[in-house]
Amino acid sequence: MRNLRLSALLVKAAVLVVALSASSILASGQGFLGLKSPEVNIFAGYSLLRYDSVPLGFSNKLNMNGVNLELSLPNLYQGWGIVGDFSGHKNSELEMFNYTVGPQYRFELKGVDLFGHFLIGKSRSRLLKTGTSIIEPSSLGLTVAFGGGVDIPIGNRFAFRAIQYDYMINSAFADHLHDMRFSSGLVINFGKKSSPPSF
Repeated sequence: MRNLRLSALLVKAAVLVVALSASSILASGQGFLGLKSPEVNIFAGYSLLRYDSVPLGFSNKLNMNGVNLELSLPNLYQGWGIVGDFSGHKNSELEMFNYTVGPQYRFELKGVDLFGHFLIGKSRSRLLKTGTSIIEPSSLGLTVAFGGGVDIPIGNRFAFRAIQYDYMINSAFADHLHDMRFSSGLVINFGKKSSPPSF
């Protein structure tokens, strides 16, 4: 058991080192092997999740506060890119974590960047009020999300994400729950910024 835990820890550490090394290369002004560094965007902000808790026995849907983080390569080909998205939300009764990735399309309209994406991944939901049980019931299930948002540029390196909305379907506790996520925060650009298609 200890060997398994140690192996898992080493794998996570190796992944972290590789990710940090890759980020350093991408964030630097120098390309790798003479290639130009692609644009990399990092988003971090506040997030509100409207959780579909009624099928779990709650009288109403739950509002949950949290954070939303994204790492994206926004303009790999004519506005198309890829994004990795993480969010965590919690209240006194429940907590939820989402890990998703998928394609994203971005375009410019009158100086404002608009984007839409389709994400797929996993979500972990955990009930915090255990009742007579000493175990916190939790569920790991598939999650898909459809959404988009509006970024307002602030110079070449920053943007304000006025709103990001995602309609999320997750399979927590052997059910299909329909959640809504609202996020807002700061976008930081690394690498050479490329202009998306404009309309």
